[in-house]
Amino acid sequence: MEDSGGASAAQEPKTAIEKAILNLVGILSTSQSDIRSGTATTSVTATVPQQTPRVSTQIEMQRSFPAMFQRRQSKGKRPFPAPSNVIHAVRNIQLQFCLLPDSTTKTPKNEIRLLQAGLGRRTLSIADNADHEEITIALHEEYPKMKALTGGWLLYKAGGGSGQRNLSLVSQGTQGYTAKTLKMATNNGKNTLYIVPLQEKIDTTPLPHDAAEFSKMPKSQCKTCGVTMPLQLLVCHVENCVQEAACESMTDQAHQNEVQLEPSCPVCGNRYPPDDLVLHASTCGDREVDDLHHTAHEFRDTLLNFAAEMNTDIPANNKEVEQWKKASDPQDAAVLFKRHLLKEKEENPTITAIIDIRQDQTSQSREIIAFYKRPQIDWAGPFRCSLQGDTAVGTGVQRHFFSMAMLKLQHGFNIHSGAANMTLLFEGQENHLVPSTSQILADSDLFVVAGRMIGHSFLNDGPRLHGLSKAIIHMLVHADRDTVTVQLDDVPDLDIRSTICMLDGNKHLTEQQKDDINNLAISWDLPPVSAENRRWLFQQLLHHAVIGRTKRKTKHIRKGLKDTGLLTMLQQRPDTASVVFPQHEDSILTAQAVLSHIVWPGDEGDDEDDDDPPYPLSIQMQTVGFLKTYIETATPFQLSQLMRFWVGWEIPTGTMKVEVVKADYLISSTCFGTLRVPGHFHEYNVFSKHVDDCIATCATGF
Repeated sequence: MEDSGGASAAQEPKTAIEKAILNLVGILSTSQSDIRSGTATTSVTATVPQQTPRVSTQIEMQRSFPAMFQRRQSKGKRPFPAPSNVIHAVRNIQLQFCLLPDSTTKTPKNEIRLLQAGLGRRTLSIADNADHEEITIALHEEYPKMKALTGGWLLYKAGGGSGQRNLSLVSQGTQGYTAKTLKMATNNGKNTLYIVPLQEKIDTTPLPHDAAEFSKMPKSQCKTCGVTMPLQLLVCHVENCVQEAACESMTDQAHQNEVQLEPSCPVCGNRYPPDDLVLHASTCGDREVDDLHHTAHEFRDTLLNFAAEMNTDIPANNKEVEQWKKASDPQDAAVLFKRHLLKEKEENPTITAIIDIRQDQTSQSREIIAFYKRPQIDWAGPFRCSLQGDTAVGTGVQRHFFSMAMLKLQHGFNIHSGAANMTLLFEGQENHLVPSTSQILADSDLFVVAGRMIGHSFLNDGPRLHGLSKAIIHMLVHADRDTVTVQLDDVPDLDIRSTICMLDGNKHLTEQQKDDINNLAISWDLPPVSAENRRWLFQQLLHHAVIGRTKRKTKHIRKGLKDTGLLTMLQQRPDTASVVFPQHEDSILTAQAVLSHIVWPGDEGDDEDDDDPPYPLSIQMQTVGFLKTYIETATPFQLSQLMRFWVGWEIPTGTMKVEVVKADYLISSTCFGTLRVPGHFHEYNVFSKHVDDCIATCATGF
């Protein structure tokens, strides 16, 4: 009973579920039958209201929640998207072009003239895939004058360097020029391409400022004349426009001055032109004829003075230039050139040198070198020198400076160079001096200093550098290696000279001599000696030993001479080289040269003071005799020291006076060239020793 009751209880819920399912199936069946019957009997418009709410709801949900409700067009996997056509971006490259007027192989000198004619340099933006036709169209738009070219054109590029350069052809492919080839030829647009016509010549007449060639250029207005033009042309126009305006204003001012300069009649006071004034004054009033002539002469003198003041010095300067160029004597030509250059530069700032004579010779040498290393100095300007540690002033100080500087240049600077305590810039024997082959000296610009010292001392009538080799002088003046004559004595190195000397003549060479010659030749990139090239090798070794090894130093000396203006005279008057660079024998000081400049006591006559002399005439004559004997018997070195003690340098200058005074030591006034000799000596030997001791101090001051 219990089992049957439980089974009936379990069947009741099952029966309820089944009933619900059956009810749902019945409802669905009924709705399906209704739909079938409705679609068969009802029109198409009746079904639209039933589907509209569902469709609108789906669209609304998709619009509100796009990530969750996506309407798929098809079932299954999402298909791959169809490939789209990729459009590559076009890049442009900037290329510089320069249109030339005719066929040439050189870059243009004046691009402003080309720019005024619508040619010249332009920058174009070209697509990186442009072909020859597209490049041609772009060039025609930028250069309208190229449209008329029927003879063809080619592109060239310039080589490296500065100034006017050679042009080389830019290669092109079978399809002509392309942007890719031009990009490679110009190093990504950094270099300029030159458009060269092949068979025609383009007109270079300046175009009007409103031409089509200038339409893309930025423009501005000239404030002087009011003309609007491109900025590139405005630079030159402004300069010319200002000059023209200045000339017009000067002309107007001169006209006003001429009007103002019209004199007035001394009788009636009215102004008349100069030509009519005399005629008017002769009939004006009762003025006497003499007074009238006097007034006319005064007016004539006034006009002449005014005309003289209005004239410039240009004709006079030109006359001076012609004088030194046409002077027959080289010495006169050098003097005239020096006078002309100093007069031209007399308004320049004064060059000041300061030397401390309390320091040692090494410090003084460094001060001199540092002074001549100063940049941007016009060495032809006025010069002044002052000595620290000495109260001396005047021209004597300048003479002492030039004497000390040229002495160090001739015999060496007191600077330790590693191998010796002296630094020699010139090596060799007398009359065969050549620049030192030391690269350290060249790197230090000491040979530029040497050129400035030579020119500066010459312009100030100072000592010269003597004993220079004629081959080096030829290189300084002409800079021509093919026409220079080299001597064996010009080789400063005795070992190299002896090795080169073995090749001179036809003497048989031993194996040891051949080895020495070959070692020298190979070290200078020359072939070994043989019977065929013996004479040629001799000339090559000799030329390289003197000219080749000193080429850089000679060029530096020329630069120093150019800085002083002296190179101009040497190039236009090569015969003056013997005046600037005398030989050793010409620089030796002689007793006769010194005595010819001396004014002895009593030679001035009545110009002497009325005071009583410090010594009787007999003692004065005895002292003067001692000094004459000393000068006549002195060595060139003693005479040089005496001149440096007397006037400041080794050159006898002007009038050198001698006075016998009461003093303990020999005294000199270098600025005035006066030597004061003590009169208490009675023996020549004592006098000679005293003079030697005094003049030995010439290097330490005054």
